[in-house]
Amino acid sequence: MRTLYSEAEIKARIDAIANEIIHDLPSNFLLAPVLTGAFIFAADLIRALSERGADPLVDFVQLSSYGGARASSGVVRLLKDFSVDLTGRSVLLVDDVLDTGRSLHFAKRMVEERGAAEAKICVLVRKDTGHSEDIEADYVGFEAGADDFLVGYGMDDDGGKRGLGFIGAV
Repeated sequence: MRTLYSEAEIKARIDAIANEIIHDLPSNFLLAPVLTGAFIFAADLIRALSERGADPLVDFVQLSSYGGARASSGVVRLLKDFSVDLTGRSVLLVDDVLDTGRSLHFAKRMVEERGAAEAKICVLVRKDTGHSEDIEADYVGFEAGADDFLVGYGMDDDGGKRGLGFIGAV
């Protein structure tokens, strides 16, 4: 495994993203981490936003397209739906990695179909894969190569290595 981004680099980048979000979104926005991979990133992002005076509502959505494999199956499944009404809300979808784009395309479309005022996307890592879906992130932490299989900071290898404090490639 090689380290791509250290704990210090991650913290600095999350602080910068929080500064961008504070200027772009209304104070009452909904922060929606995509489980499971985004939970660590989302927790640190929420703390960084709070330090800057924001207090977003938080609700989770859980999607699956990998099913324990290292490549997407191509089919996105909704495992846990939102528990709040999205009508008229500004929603920030937070995910660990933008790879094929299928999951985020699915989530953004779902949010828009439920009447959100706007749907923005924040990802910790954008992979240079030539996304299969027409989707772009509004906020990006880091870039990674198309062949990098990412672990750490919430990202896993068949459930393992999520707790690493850095982002690594195996």
